[in-house]
Amino acid sequence: MRSNYTNTKAINGQSTTLKKLSWLLLCFGLIGLAYLAVYSAINNKVSSPNTAPAEIRLPYGSIQELSDRKTFMAAYLSVNCKSGLLRSTQTIRAVGTIESGSDSLSFTLIKKRPDKMRFTIKQDSQEVIFVVSANTVWQCIRAPQQEDQFARIEGEEALKWVSQARFFDWIISASQGEGEIVGIEVEQWSGNDSLKVRVIDDYGNTYAIFIDPQTLYPLAERLIMPNGKVTETIFNDYRDVDGIPTPFQLNISIEGKFISKIQLNNATLNAVSYTHLTLPTICSV
Repeated sequence: MRSNYTNTKAINGQSTTLKKLSWLLLCFGLIGLAYLAVYSAINNKVSSPNTAPAEIRLPYGSIQELSDRKTFMAAYLSVNCKSGLLRSTQTIRAVGTIESGSDSLSFTLIKKRPDKMRFTIKQDSQEVIFVVSANTVWQCIRAPQQEDQFARIEGEEALKWVSQARFFDWIISASQGEGEIVGIEVEQWSGNDSLKVRVIDDYGNTYAIFIDPQTLYPLAERLIMPNGKVTETIFNDYRDVDGIPTPFQLNISIEGKFISKIQLNNATLNAVSYTHLTLPTICSV
């Protein structure tokens, strides 16, 4: 997809750790919180794998049946949403920590349908705030006894933030025309059969999302980055958030090397107002 952005503006003096971790989060879909909300089913089909596994009945159908896109999505939605949620859910708020090496940072993420986001990452007394509204991205750095520093983010970095402002997960986003599901197949994950859903987003990134056929929860997500490296996020500790099964722990690696752990402390739906997106109020959203 051709970018409308042409360059990037930076702010001097930003914490190296904060900058590194905020950029890292972009590589992994922030914290995967799009799994908190789902939308509607896909109506088309994809081919089953060439070699079908033995028919074993699962709670939502055999793994071969779940390899059919329409069957899979109907089952996926029955697990990942409840009656009335699609109409009523407008915002998501999550609070947690990021641990990378000896560094531990706190964060707050707010999303509003369809494409607004505020992401705050904090280390000691310094905050870095990113605000996305449609195709516009702003950064604010806030520190005690200093004036707030603002900058418009442009170029490839802006595209990454815009991509992460989506409200739904990669599978549901693709079903709504934001990217494309290119296959559902059976593949081993940790020694067990899983459903691998392959998605290409509007920016040309390729994702492989592994789904547990027993629970229909996402197990892991792999992203092939432009430089060819493979990043992986593993989802653990699923909890109920207003009827939505949500992973509260995410472990991130690049090329098999552990990079960081993201731990949610709490997550809520429809708990915040998100209206302030102009520059003068960007840090007070």
